[in-house]
Amino acid sequence: GQVLVFLDSHCEVNEMWLQPLLTPIKEDRRTVVCPVIDIISADTLTYSSSPVVRGGFNWGLHFKWDLVPLSELEGPEGATAPIKSPTMAGGLFAMDREYFNELGQYDSGMDIWGGENLEISFRIWMCGGRLLIIPCSRVGHIFRKRRPYGSPGGQDTMAHNSLRLAHVW
Repeated sequence: GQVLVFLDSHCEVNEMWLQPLLTPIKEDRRTVVCPVIDIISADTLTYSSSPVVRGGFNWGLHFKWDLVPLSELEGPEGATAPIKSPTMAGGLFAMDREYFNELGQYDSGMDIWGGENLEISFRIWMCGGRLLIIPCSRVGHIFRKRRPYGSPGGQDTMAHNSLRLAHVW
């Protein structure tokens, strides 16, 4: 299709989750959008709403969630307005296929998991795109308590990928 939608395998979509994601991409093909990621308990599969947050990162180049300042939620569209986000979680997003290819897709130098979300977020912003959280789109996600798989040779892929991110950018 014209739009690529990436969703982790451990997600549950809500009704009418896709339409709000597609509209900003139709308006500007260099817009990358993410739903609000609600929480599904890994133990009980209980679904609970998350606050509206946006992606950030710390000095160790690890992704973190940041609260959205109230001043940004008080515009004419209120709590339904798209929110600019510095970074994204990475497992749940949509973007124009051609723009994904123009950006170079995922960095093939990254290993397995960790940091790829920050790297593509930086590339989106540095290469003329914009990254938005769409409050009207909500998708549930099971957040694991630990990493469910190992790395080849026991390598710390998070450290490897964070170092690659720092060196590339």
